[in-house]
Amino acid sequence: MKQILLLIVCTSFLIAGESTATYKVDGMMCAVNCPKAIQKSLKGIDGVKTCIVDFDSKTATVTFDDEKINKNKIADTISKGTYFKVTDNKK
Repeated sequence: MKQILLLIVCTSFLIAGESTATYKVDGMMCAVNCPKAIQKSLKGIDGVKTCIVDFDSKTATVTFDDEKINKNKIADTISKGTYFKVTDNKK
């Protein structure tokens, strides 16, 4: 019984946790202020760990805790905070 419980606990740590999503960001017009606006829109959002914006490829890569926030909520948060069109890059 203890082994089963330990296996369940270990599996939950492997399944949950850190995820990464890359978003296409349409509407960025500058290499300095636009990426800063995206990063600012996610600052303080519970579950978001990092946000790296690449102006040249018009993408934002976000590392987040998938138990606290999901990919759609992140995209909505960026869109509402910046007015950029944000879509999942995998679509």
